[in-house]
Amino acid sequence: MEERNLELDDDGKIKLKKNREDFLSDAAEDAGDDIVIEVPDFEAFREEDNKVGLSAEELAEKAKEREALAEERKSTAEKLLEEADKLFDAGDLDGAGEKYLDSAAEYAADWRPWFGVVRVETKNLTDFKNIYDCQKAYERALRRMSGQERKSVAERYVPSMERIVSESAAQAEALEKQDDAERAAARGAVRAECKARTRNFVIFSALFALFAIAGGVLASFISSVRGMQILIPAVICIAAAVVLLFCTAWSLRKFIYARSAQAANGRAGTTQAGRESVKLREYAELVQSIIDDFTKE
Repeated sequence: MEERNLELDDDGKIKLKKNREDFLSDAAEDAGDDIVIEVPDFEAFREEDNKVGLSAEELAEKAKEREALAEERKSTAEKLLEEADKLFDAGDLDGAGEKYLDSAAEYAADWRPWFGVVRVETKNLTDFKNIYDCQKAYERALRRMSGQERKSVAERYVPSMERIVSESAAQAEALEKQDDAERAAARGAVRAECKARTRNFVIFSALFALFAIAGGVLASFISSVRGMQILIPAVICIAAAVVLLFCTAWSLRKFIYARSAQAANGRAGTTQAGRESVKLREYAELVQSIIDDFTKE
């Protein structure tokens, strides 16, 4: 395949000239061997919404239009934010949430509407059970805040959040003590139950093994002994082994439950009070993490 050099001629045309074996020689090239491609006038590509070929005045006008549109959207977002704040103060959380989202849609660079969504979901940062429903809004608000704005928010909300952390921790500690007391009171009965279930399982397992072996041994002599002397005992042993198999399975299930109950009794947080204390500890950690987000340097 022949190689071609791309050259821009002075007359505004592109010539694709073939490289020949004598390209280093001083011989004149054959004009008929050139491939000429017309370069269209860029004015023909001018479009209303495209910058190609626009004059400086037209570009400046478009920039002004964009700035005016941005200012208009920012003004609309500000009005929506004011309406949302009024609805929030009036207790209309659903209406306020919609307005905050509308404001963010108009001007997403402002942290306030995103934080407004968080305030709605957390009831003005007093109840954080639904914080994960507005996690994206929370992250966007946090990213858009300046250091001074974050400090201002912290001054307003951190004291109340710290009270939530301390109160949750105190409630969790009281429930943990209740959990310890309830487990200690039930420990004797739980151990006795586990011991009884273990004994029953061992007995049924041994009886099943005994009758199963006996039935198998007797069954092997049925064909060699005439009459019913071997057949009837073999059938009885096998039938007893089947019944004992079901009893063993039932006792195994009870044994497993008893062992699980004994293991749970030895672990903290397995009573109702204990489970509540775990939730409170997790809640306190969640609120503390939010405090850290607003107070970190």
